[in-house]
Amino acid sequence: MPPGNGRAVVVGAGPVGCLAAVVLSRRGYTVDVYEKRPDFRRGGIADEGRTINLSISPRGLRALAEHGFGDEFAAASVPMGGRSLHLADGSVRTNPYGADNWRTHSVGRNELNLMLMRGACRFPDVRFTFDAKCVAVDFAGRTAVFDRAGERTRVGYDLLVGADGAHSAVRRSMSAAGLTDAVVRELGSTYREITFRPGPADASTIHIWPRGRFFMVALPNGDGSLRATLVLPSRGPDSDLAPPDVPTFLRRHFPDLAERLPAAAGAPRPVNRIATASCTALTHADSVLLLGDAAHTLAPFLGQGVNVGLEDCARLGALLAGHGDDRRAALAAYERERGPEGEAAAALSLSNYVELSGPEAPSAVTTPDPPLAVLVNFSGLSYREVLDRHRSAARRAPVPEGSGP
Repeated sequence: MPPGNGRAVVVGAGPVGCLAAVVLSRRGYTVDVYEKRPDFRRGGIADEGRTINLSISPRGLRALAEHGFGDEFAAASVPMGGRSLHLADGSVRTNPYGADNWRTHSVGRNELNLMLMRGACRFPDVRFTFDAKCVAVDFAGRTAVFDRAGERTRVGYDLLVGADGAHSAVRRSMSAAGLTDAVVRELGSTYREITFRPGPADASTIHIWPRGRFFMVALPNGDGSLRATLVLPSRGPDSDLAPPDVPTFLRRHFPDLAERLPAAAGAPRPVNRIATASCTALTHADSVLLLGDAAHTLAPFLGQGVNVGLEDCARLGALLAGHGDDRRAALAAYERERGPEGEAAAALSLSNYVELSGPEAPSAVTTPDPPLAVLVNFSGLSYREVLDRHRSAARRAPVPEGSGP
């Protein structure tokens, strides 16, 4: 471990914030993680209806393995070797990714979060403070202000890490101080979570029901159940689907799941708007950086959001090591690399809306180019390189009009 590099304050104790804490502790920092939610290490994380499963690709797997979580993650996740497309005529087309060792892994967001948090707690220089909301940042004075039950505390830092998600308080403070320009864009779509009871022989692939104006994606759990994300347009027919109408809607459009509807299918569940966010600068001087959704909030149409965030953490650690822990040089290199990578990942995620909504997903038919999910997950290319290849393929076979979100 390198010599002490000062105090790092990480805002946000989600998966990305917890891995960032591990990375920085291994680089010699004393790390304080502040989280606005209560401590969920003992009682778990409350089910709020937003806990969709995550698809961890080789990008995310590498980041986890590099920092000691490979075996633990493998035991907690469900490997998936391809995609099963459930078409409107009732047929199912299962498409392997293309090689026996090509796998993505399904894991609950909460399970991943708890695993990484408990792992971070094994480092003596990592401390967590809960019920602490970041309300302001003094960038010149290098202090962050946290509110705990109405009492405000100023915390000094050498390095401030914004890992506080799509509605990042650190990003908002940077924007207010003129240190970055942030753009948040609502996509005109909403999602709600539905968990289907266990069923036969569907625990080894990701499942997609393309239905034109809307679609559903489901990832397997270890018990054979499916945790699904139903994506609907925010305007037009079915956009105001009331909870009592959900079972009827599901039976009409997804009849193959009719026998697996949970008893609570018509219970109120939150309807969540889908938005993206980007910003012109991810760092400030040698003292502030944004990671994961705080830096680049992706549409959830390619399963890359958490993978980008975990990769951000791993690259931060590698760049600090590569620059001899010269933080200014490392953060400048992070900005040059991860800004364009996040922009490319965001563009690819939007492009994949076409595959998810159908009516005939590209991976269900023969094409001269690998499906986008294969290129992103298994090619070993950067997001920028994948985007270049994808755009070249699109010029050869233009996307039909009206297929975007």
